[in-house]
Amino acid sequence: MSSHRYMTALTDSEEEEPNEGEQGDKKQAEDELNVLLKEVDRLHEGTEFDKRESLNILLKQEAEFGQDSRFLWRLTRAYCDVHDISSTLEEKKTHAETGKRVGEEAVTLNPLCAESHQWFAIMCGIMTEYDTVQNKIKNGYIFKDHLDKAIELKPQDPLSYYLLGRWCYSVAQLSWIERKAAAALFGEPPSATVEDALKNFLKVEEIHPAYSKFNYVFLAKCYKDLGKINKARTMCEAAYSMDTISKEVGAIPAMFIPATLLGLCILWKSTLNDEPLFFLKDEEAQKELDSLCYALGV
Repeated sequence: MSSHRYMTALTDSEEEEPNEGEQGDKKQAEDELNVLLKEVDRLHEGTEFDKRESLNILLKQEAEFGQDSRFLWRLTRAYCDVHDISSTLEEKKTHAETGKRVGEEAVTLNPLCAESHQWFAIMCGIMTEYDTVQNKIKNGYIFKDHLDKAIELKPQDPLSYYLLGRWCYSVAQLSWIERKAAAALFGEPPSATVEDALKNFLKVEEIHPAYSKFNYVFLAKCYKDLGKINKARTMCEAAYSMDTISKEVGAIPAMFIPATLLGLCILWKSTLNDEPLFFLKDEEAQKELDSLCYALGV
């Protein structure tokens, strides 16, 4: 009896092994996915029309490739892109909510994919525009946790260090009352210093020199806060030498001040124009740079 069962199990196992046809189908599917990923990567760097087209293409292929983390994190990124260029609040919120859900699926499907963690973190940041105060603070902690994981998995990606630098810089500016507000809800206040922020921005420059005008602006802000005025002036001059933001940063929506991620957007305003700096576009980076240069006498 046991021998019969053993032979049956062995036979079933042999029958479950993929034949040449199945292996060929898998290879074809993998080739098709690779072509698709290259195409959406190209569109991500393109115009607003390209970004919308990228999302449409991905949605059409979601049923076939939606169980692959490489596909899902790009779908998350596409929702980020389209969120940024959408004109109505309702449309923006819908893309943010859906993108965050897809990002969470990507992280769950493959916890070892750095890009999944990175783009899920970004979506958590974007969602703070629309969440309750408590969820804003919660998303701030999630943002930091997933950025740390992205850096652990892919330590040479400048974008993750740039985002972490922004988080650290904003946390370093929090008042005692603001820290208490976060601690009251989650038990432990966020902790970071200007030195922590500077370390991350310098890491960006080490990995990718002249990565973006944004990075030079925040290097200048850190040096100014630390009293290193000559270095701050040097960073301002470097920022002025860049005509536009780099593709790497320009391609991602919402280079936000992560104080917003802590649910403190009501308290936090831009010192420049009294508007929330959740989205720091190139023109806002230029205004921030102009203000810095005036203060530093550049």
